[in-house]
Amino acid sequence: MLYILCMTAKQLVGKLKENGWTLDRINGSHHIFVKEGCRPIPVPFHGNKDLGNKARQILKEAGIE
Repeated sequence: MLYILCMTAKQLVGKLKENGWTLDRINGSHHIFVKEGCRPIPVPFHGNKDLGNKARQILKEAGIE
């Protein structure tokens, strides 16, 4: 069964930073995070709006469970 993860961009950014990702640049409403040895990850940043299933995809791409 697939569970939908309720997480805002601010919460997701906190998780990324806890796991060694750093903000590289901001391109429009997307914050681009980088980590050595990994490809950059864009995070859509729309304040307190829930990212829904996109948060799960970003965390998976970042290697965070």
